Amino acid sequence: MDLDLARFRSLPEGLFARCARDPEGTIALQRQEDIFRPLTAGAFANRVRARARGLLSLGIRQGERVILMAPNSLDWAIMDFAILGIGAITVPLYPTFSPREIHYVLGDSGAGLILLEGTSEWQRMSGEDWGVPHDRILLRDAAAAQEAGLRRWATLENEGSEVPDSALDARLAALQRGQTATIVYTSGTTGWPKGVMLSHGNILSNIEGFVPLVPLRARQRLLSILPLSHVFERGTGHFGAYLLGLEVAYAERPDTLLRDMAAAHPDIVVAVPRVFQLLYGRVRRGIEERTGLLGRFLRRGAGLESQRPPAPRWQRAITRRLLVRNLRKKLGGRLGFFVSGGAPLDAEITRFFIDLGLPIVEGYGMTEASPVIAANPLAAIRPGTVGRFLPNLEGRVAADGEILVRGPSVMQGYWNNESATRETLMEDGWLHTGDVGSLDHDGYLSIIDRKKELIINSAGENIPPQKIERRLMAQALIEQAVIFGDRMPYLMALIFPNQELLQKQIGADAEAAMARKAIRATISAALTDLPAHEQVRRFALLPAALTEASGELTPTLKVKRRVVAEHYADLLAQMHKD
Repeated sequence: MDLDLARFRSLPEGLFARCARDPEGTIALQRQEDIFRPLTAGAFANRVRARARGLLSLGIRQGERVILMAPNSLDWAIMDFAILGIGAITVPLYPTFSPREIHYVLGDSGAGLILLEGTSEWQRMSGEDWGVPHDRILLRDAAAAQEAGLRRWATLENEGSEVPDSALDARLAALQRGQTATIVYTSGTTGWPKGVMLSHGNILSNIEGFVPLVPLRARQRLLSILPLSHVFERGTGHFGAYLLGLEVAYAERPDTLLRDMAAAHPDIVVAVPRVFQLLYGRVRRGIEERTGLLGRFLRRGAGLESQRPPAPRWQRAITRRLLVRNLRKKLGGRLGFFVSGGAPLDAEITRFFIDLGLPIVEGYGMTEASPVIAANPLAAIRPGTVGRFLPNLEGRVAADGEILVRGPSVMQGYWNNESATRETLMEDGWLHTGDVGSLDHDGYLSIIDRKKELIINSAGENIPPQKIERRLMAQALIEQAVIFGDRMPYLMALIFPNQELLQKQIGADAEAAMARKAIRATISAALTDLPAHEQVRRFALLPAALTEASGELTPTLKVKRRVVAEHYADLLAQMHKD
């Protein structure tokens, strides 16, 4: 069921065309108790239209901004397409945004309607601080709506029953590719969020560009686990999946991933590197804890033994067959491949899963590019790279190493921020990504680090901290690692270990010195082949894990280096002094 995306003027037009071609086919699945219940494409389209008429009954204008702040759900997807279907602009917000960030976005966007999940989101600020009348605030959760005296999202389907189809059809017909579809406020690792304006055409062209490299096909089942507020999930696992004819199953929560995979039986899972780091650690620990001859056989066959030369091909093949049979069953039995984005993934993890026959298609992008910029072709994955530029984009690496990109999926600009737009978009259309990278002779792109995060040590050497952090966090004993060392003669690291594994290795009653010795050995092993200036000379163990709630991580688990430095200023100062 291949659709010609180039002929569509808007995202809703593409959705309705998909639904019309296979109205009885499954389009989405929502978990209810222990099973995923399917919804047909025809029923999905009808609910989108009903809610779109409900929005028209509220008087929502073309181009009006609508805040959508809720966890992933089938309702979220329906509301997004309903908002876009009447020519309004969806402004998705992470449910974890702080009151300060919400207040800023409300003022900057000038939203006229606010759609929230429930009590938690509603009580994030007092009623008056939301800045709109209470009849313009709707909650998805029925009990929460009744308690707060607000209407539910579902009531829109009844309230729009008097609105004629012709009114909705007129709005749909008026949509053009150049119209703004969404304003995505980047959570960012520094400063206030910026509202990235993406048009219907930006997003449609991005889907056209990544499909030749990331083969999303009709009737594949995709498990949605990343926040739909994040442009990577929304562009690939939402717009891409729905328009291309996939079935989208919604995981209950990120921490229920394995349980949801076993129940949903997905063909594809889209996730950020942290998910694969955790899965890699779990699989690797399972192999390392095997005893006897079988344990030794599997460890060598999986490349986890230090002996040289590597295991012969027949041993690797048997190991792969034994491991993947059990793993694939735990992951639902149908998994074909993973997709990773949002941050670079350690090459060791990519190779490990390729060897198991569960390849990870790693890509690269940013909100300002709608979002995918490059991706590894499934049939020609090159670990350690993010693949090739999309065929409908131009990409190059500037003299200072910054990655520049130009093409139809590059944003319209930043909402209410012309100076930032001029700073990021050159006059000839080149987007400054702020990322430093390199291209090999085959056109594969490698990400080195964020341009502004490169550490310049006291000897003037440029050091990419993310490369070192990825290596450290690929070790089973290290959960989190943050590197510092600007204008210093050596690198320092803040480490949060895998407490359960550490205690198992050194004993629950072991002294702190034993823990430090084990972590030091792990750091040395992870960085052994790096040059002297990229070695970690000092480290400290964090008393607690970095969290999103503390402001130390973004909603997609990227480290806010400046915040971490502020929170642990005394610890860093003590390391430097020592």
